Amino acid sequence: MRLFHRTSAAASILCEGFRDGVGLFMTDVQLRGVWFSNVPLDVNEGARGEGLLEIDFPDELLGDYECVQEGQTYREFLIPADVVNRYGPPHLLTAEEEEAIVDERRHR
Repeated sequence: MRLFHRTSAAASILCEGFRDGVGLFMTDVQLRGVWFSNVPLDVNEGARGEGLLEIDFPDELLGDYECVQEGQTYREFLIPADVVNRYGPPHLLTAEEEEAIVDERRHR
């Protein structure tokens, strides 16, 4: 599945790979990993940064990392960096590539 990660550290990730983030992420439990979604998210959905990275991740592994929220219109995944880095490197999307995906989403 094609997954997306919005970030202000795209150059660093492209050179060194993803690194785990650690936090509560609106839960009572400390979580660790890298957030991905099945569509490009923006600041309105909690994603910050100018860079949008895309990576292909095996569908059969996604179930272990999916974070399901009631009423959410997209899928989100919290994947450990050491796992996701096995399937890289990611691709940094151009503004045109991102807009094409966003337009596709609007027309559904």
